[in-house]
Amino acid sequence: MKFQTVKGMKDWYPEDRATFNWMANTFRQQAVKYGFLEVESPAIESLSLLSEKEGEEIKQQIFTFEKKGSEQLGLRFDLTVPMARMFIAKQKELPKPVKWFNIGRMWRYEAPQKGRLREFYQFGVEIFGSDKPEADAQIISLIIDSFQALGLTSKDFYVKINNRNLLQGILDGLGIGNISEVMTVIDKVAKISEEEFVAELEKLKLTQAQIKKLDSILKTKELKQLKDLNELARQGQWELQSVFEALQDNQAFVQFDLTVARGLAYYTGTVFEVYDREGKYRALAGGGRYDNMIQLFGSEPCAATGFGIGFATLGLLLEEKMLIPAPDIGVDYYVAPIKDDPKVMALANTIAVQLRKTNRVDVDLMRRSLPKQFDYANKIKAKKVIVVGENEVKTGVVTIKNLEDGKEEKKKIKEL
Repeated sequence: MKFQTVKGMKDWYPEDRATFNWMANTFRQQAVKYGFLEVESPAIESLSLLSEKEGEEIKQQIFTFEKKGSEQLGLRFDLTVPMARMFIAKQKELPKPVKWFNIGRMWRYEAPQKGRLREFYQFGVEIFGSDKPEADAQIISLIIDSFQALGLTSKDFYVKINNRNLLQGILDGLGIGNISEVMTVIDKVAKISEEEFVAELEKLKLTQAQIKKLDSILKTKELKQLKDLNELARQGQWELQSVFEALQDNQAFVQFDLTVARGLAYYTGTVFEVYDREGKYRALAGGGRYDNMIQLFGSEPCAATGFGIGFATLGLLLEEKMLIPAPDIGVDYYVAPIKDDPKVMALANTIAVQLRKTNRVDVDLMRRSLPKQFDYANKIKAKKVIVVGENEVKTGVVTIKNLEDGKEEKKKIKEL
């Protein structure tokens, strides 16, 4: 073949699109139940906006366009930045909290892996205007309900939750100065060995006493076990405890984990990541509180929290659990004219038009023989075939064959 799909991109055939639509519609239904409203933003944004949140490093991952005049543009790599821009445009007039969601396509220029593509879809949810723990709890609850609506249970996935204030306060209490660098190492704990973890901290000039104490604290499984905290850590502990209390109906799905540090550039409070129980895949979803971003973008300060769910990795888990329904891409009726005659063709099209008011209907476009039409109808997964010929034109009665059980019935055309 002369041309192939660009590396890291995916072609969406009918079966693939049917699975996507099932997932997207499930997410949409759950978000609406929580009072979220759907929005959409352009795929293209200014490069300055896209790089504002994460700095120069993200520019290496942005698909950029050739500069035209004074404009430098790029393809969006997440949904939070565009939704934040949209919120700022109407910040003063919108009633708070603003609860939005978007299901859209993103692009990142990076090495493709299993579950990570250069072009990908996300379900993004944001709440602007509430600094209360209940807002964080609500978006976590929405993730849990969305995953359950897809057929997953507490045996399949769980949510690891932490708080940046809590972790930062703990590090500060240990006398650690280069907190952001240490947090970066902590965020890699699940991906590296304990020896590598210690070695990374030694490179950052932590003493053996600090490393030993930190390692012990990070293994704490219960939030209430953390004692002798400074003011910042106590604030984070209270925020996190409030989130867990609001999620008491979902206790089977949530877990306290001090090693979750994600998004060092902008997360400010509660943070979380969703994983499969067996640990086979990278994070299925992630998010948290980012109260400084709106102000960073040049607007009035405003609290915010949100998450993103990637379709690719979640799709792998759903496929493994055999939860993806068989794609319903067939038609309800296939109308098969059996003679190349104007009256027969006209009646076939009239029947198709009549049935399309409430059904999915296809009609022969190739003027094939009846056996070949039946063969085609089977291949496109048609449920029923209506045969139309000279006799049907005369009598006004057609034969309908059910391809699923082979049964036939006669019916007046005016009753279709």
